[in-house]
Amino acid sequence: MSNLLNQAQTIYTTAKDTAKTSITAGFGVYGIILDEASKSSDKVTQLFESLVERGTQVEPKLKEQMSAIFAKTITLESIETKAQSITSRFTGVQGSKLNELESKIDLLTTMVSELKTTPKKITKVPATAEA
Repeated sequence: MSNLLNQAQTIYTTAKDTAKTSITAGFGVYGIILDEASKSSDKVTQLFESLVERGTQVEPKLKEQMSAIFAKTITLESIETKAQSITSRFTGVQGSKLNELESKIDLLTTMVSELKTTPKKITKVPATAEA
């Protein structure tokens, strides 16, 4: 289960890093535009204005997608449910059967560990004479 939580954390971290990188790239574009603005003001101004216009068009969709990503709550229960669903799809075994199998394995493990213990010392009881 901790592996699934690690994977969920990795996905979250990757999404966060990707968003940060994209924003930083946008700052880079802005920097290039400013550099080019000093060379040819009219072309760069038009390019910048077209980028702003395009950004304005894309912003609502991007906000919607980002809020959908961050609105999902990842819980241990949802991860377990998803893991059981995937397991049953690949193995054809349902979660309840896996739980039953786990309990049987636990019982067998206990029984085997009891077999490995040193047997109790048996003392002979002296025979009594019958009258």
